[in-house]
Amino acid sequence: MKLSFLNYTWKINFIPFIVFIAVLVLLLRLGFWQLDRAEVKRAHMIAQQEKMLLPPVALIPLLAAGGDWRYKKVQLRGHYDIAHQFLVDNQTINGKLGGFVLTPFVLTGNNKLVLVNRGWVAMSKDRQKLPDIDFKPPSGELVLSGMLNHFPGVGLVLAGADEPSDSWPSVVQIINDVKIAKKLNQPIFDFQVQLLPDQPDGYARDWQINTRMPPEKHIAYAVQWFALAVTLTLLILWISCKKYKDE
Repeated sequence: MKLSFLNYTWKINFIPFIVFIAVLVLLLRLGFWQLDRAEVKRAHMIAQQEKMLLPPVALIPLLAAGGDWRYKKVQLRGHYDIAHQFLVDNQTINGKLGGFVLTPFVLTGNNKLVLVNRGWVAMSKDRQKLPDIDFKPPSGELVLSGMLNHFPGVGLVLAGADEPSDSWPSVVQIINDVKIAKKLNQPIFDFQVQLLPDQPDGYARDWQINTRMPPEKHIAYAVQWFALAVTLTLLILWISCKKYKDE
């Protein structure tokens, strides 16, 4: 099959041409799929940011109402259990190694504990030298505000990463709510409350919306797929033109 266009003539074999069209369509579909994912992710992040702007509400009624609770602000009443704190290890911020301080919070009128993330602290490479996270909160019932979120995670999960150390504060890499509840000998909620930056008794806190792949990365992948489609098209045209010229 011969194709003439702009004073150029290409000789095209039928089967390779069908394969080229199929691959081209696949690359274009992947590019548009990534663009669609970027829009979905962007809308999701906007919705999450809007939730972060809402005023704090009581925790238990919020959970009873159901729905997506992540990034919603809550108000807690009770007191800290400062004798049994956790350091979530291997948390890097701005290239510095550290960990999050999670302190159990005893809710008034509820037998479940809430792990309050009081922020990030720098840690020594020598794990025998732990940071001093002891503090003395005011006596009596406390009222604090925080934001609901999943427990902190790490990129690579190793065997035994969810095993808390024996001493206090207990060092752990991954929060396993079952194992943490067993160590505390008391049930806990399967989420953390990130202490808001304006609340006392906290460390470095700059809470952000976490997503495995931001919209910008989806767009970058889309550009790559479209670039491959253009490159493939130009390559096929060049090969076809060169082959016909040689013949």
